[in-house]
Amino acid sequence: MAFVPDGMPVLSRGKHRNPARGACFMEYTALLAGEPFSDAPRCVDRELAAVLRHANDTLSDADRPRLLPLLGRSIGLAVRPPVPGPGEPDDALVVRHARTTVGLHRAVSRRFMAAIGHVPTQDELRLHDDGRDVDDLFWYLMLEPTVLRTSAEYVERLLGRLVLLHECYERAFDDLGLLRVDVVVREPAVVVADVATARTGSAGKARAATR
Repeated sequence: MAFVPDGMPVLSRGKHRNPARGACFMEYTALLAGEPFSDAPRCVDRELAAVLRHANDTLSDADRPRLLPLLGRSIGLAVRPPVPGPGEPDDALVVRHARTTVGLHRAVSRRFMAAIGHVPTQDELRLHDDGRDVDDLFWYLMLEPTVLRTSAEYVERLLGRLVLLHECYERAFDDLGLLRVDVVVREPAVVVADVATARTGSAGKARAATR
């Protein structure tokens, strides 16, 4: 999705109460996935969502629209909850899902570091829990292999690495044979209609407050 159709909220920094007030990148993602308006949609892995939230807030108002080509790509990049085995208690199911997700995070981190040519030290592995903390690792590696001189260079590196990170997630799912959550991306026209409803509701509340 390389552009925002007319009627969609403004892509902006931070969390928003409802789409009538704007939306960050992950709130847009929730809208497209048909989830409740939130910056942590269930259809996106929590570590990937954290990276994208920070990218949204790191970029300037002028550069933030450059995230649009990635809009929707993260939908479904979360481990599908496992089917319970015979007599398997709920807490065991939760543990199994958590372990699978951790395995995904570490596989993504290994792929990402290899792709940018970074060989981690033992201290770095300990610092990022052997790749479990994808969000912290991603931003730590924004300074590698060199510290960039200008903000424009930083933005270019950031955008390129966000694309790479999505590729690492997609390949890790395939390599590990993991099932993704089931999500159907909604048509922009449907999202626009929902946003229009939210705006109408907000306008009505504003008028009532002034009476």
